[in-house]
Amino acid sequence: MKIAISVSNGFVSGPGEGDEVWIVEVEDHGNYKLIEQYENPARYAQQIRGVFMLRSLLDRGINTVILSEIGPPGYRWAAEKGIRIYIFEGRVEDAIKAFIEGKLTEAQGPTHGEHHGHYGHHDHHRHIEGFETYDFLKPYVSNGMAIADLGCGSGYYCNFFKDYASRLYCVDVDEAAINEVRRNFSNYGNVVILNEDITRASIPSNSIDLAFMSNVFHDIEDKEAAVREVSRILKPGGRLLIIEFKKDVVFGPPFKLSPDEVEQYFSREGFVREGYGDISPYHYMLVFKKVR
Repeated sequence: MKIAISVSNGFVSGPGEGDEVWIVEVEDHGNYKLIEQYENPARYAQQIRGVFMLRSLLDRGINTVILSEIGPPGYRWAAEKGIRIYIFEGRVEDAIKAFIEGKLTEAQGPTHGEHHGHYGHHDHHRHIEGFETYDFLKPYVSNGMAIADLGCGSGYYCNFFKDYASRLYCVDVDEAAINEVRRNFSNYGNVVILNEDITRASIPSNSIDLAFMSNVFHDIEDKEAAVREVSRILKPGGRLLIIEFKKDVVFGPPFKLSPDEVEQYFSREGFVREGYGDISPYHYMLVFKKVR
């Protein structure tokens, strides 16, 4: 049988973030051979990038794929088309061996609750250590806050913030992701859903107590504009929580930012770094305060 694998630097990747797609033919007696490699078409997609990778499999008559993660839109599309998904994090060779040995089980749902952030290239609200209970966010929220989840994807963190916010803005440029938010949160009177670019959102100036971005900032082309927009919407003394991938991990986007690199952007606009935390083996979170 033939299986497909999304690959980045020799490691299994997500459907929308892999640099290449490898087609492997699994033969009798546990042997296998690589029969095709091609550039992941998701690299040139603007929205729901993983679907472009999955569609390329059907074009080749392949309905089995190994991925490191899969979000709700990609999983639904794959399920509708009869594509079988197996999840593995690690080297491609180990993934193939685990598949041949029957150690991989077929995914029964998405691995995370988020479409990948503001620009859709990498998901990044994955259910890994530290992300299941929202505990790392609880010290920064209180009842009655005005909160903005910028690049909210399909609303994984909106689900947490809605229980605290007097008004919660869930903002994402991706229409498919925002439709997920509408399905889940449109009945909440304190939730405002905006299908907008976070560099020019319609949130009132000086109205937000807490802004939040998870695995979004690295994907924004005009980072200075994003910083200015966060500054515009935050009240004086308001805070920003920003989650990014650590630079030394193999998973996630090919372009990653160190904490110091992120801080350089925000310090120029009058933000002071108040805190840093390792919230998972792959992610860190910075806390900034708007001081001017």
